Amino acid sequence: MEKISIDFSEGRKKKIFAHVVIVGAGGTGGLVIQQVSQLFNVFDVYGRMVLADYDHFEEKNKANQLCLDKDIGKNKADVLAQRYRAAYQVDISTFSSSYIEDVDTLDNLFNTAYEGCHNYYTTYLPILISCVDNNFSRQVFHQFFEREHNLLYLDVGNESVVVPSDYRQRAKSEWTTEELINYNRSGYTGQLVCGLKLNGNVITEPIASVFPDILEDKDEIKPSELSCQDLAASDPQRLITNRYSAMAVNTILNEIFETGCLSTHKIFYHSKKAYMRSEQITQKED
Repeated sequence: MEKISIDFSEGRKKKIFAHVVIVGAGGTGGLVIQQVSQLFNVFDVYGRMVLADYDHFEEKNKANQLCLDKDIGKNKADVLAQRYRAAYQVDISTFSSSYIEDVDTLDNLFNTAYEGCHNYYTTYLPILISCVDNNFSRQVFHQFFEREHNLLYLDVGNESVVVPSDYRQRAKSEWTTEELINYNRSGYTGQLVCGLKLNGNVITEPIASVFPDILEDKDEIKPSELSCQDLAASDPQRLITNRYSAMAVNTILNEIFETGCLSTHKIFYHSKKAYMRSEQITQKED
């Protein structure tokens, strides 16, 4: 099939208003937030950013998140918004009062009633960037994608490291040979999927259409219903793979902000093998 590129600027005839909502400010999300904020500054992007995360920084987050000693106990989205708003002089707001667990809450984050960005000379481009690690949230985002008339929905996710259930209490030197093998072989892969909908037409399939098991997962519970024990036991991720994930998002937005176009549907990567492969958007056959 023929490879194509989607031109949001209509040959540079229109200015793009990029309304970016980033959900998740943890290991991958924090890096994405930093890089997207920098892109807004470098390309003088016309638009706004919203960061959404209910979580707060903990001592353990200093290992693989953009967390300083002074940030412990503070909301992740609020901390990063304040930091990069000052560093890059960009418009960043936050939603940190709760998790996003329904479509209406997400819809409110894309409210542009007072932005003045809906006119003949402007392409309003809502961009949802999912940096979450649970399928409940992805199911909500998929419902939102299906409901919206126009949306670019980026979902980026990477494999967790396989570790013993008591890895926080037991030193690695005490792990079994099998546990070490599982650890050394895991946590390096990830993918990004760009779902695009324009004028009610699906141009590229979103993550839950590419991987339908996401919608079939009925065991996922709301993030707000996870116990402290469940949160503490969450699987760790490799910092290097989080960085590859952020670079994948950065690759997509860099093309949009610099050229006004989107040509990539999927990106797959393996951080240990220094490997990254993209799949371009193709023309659908009639």
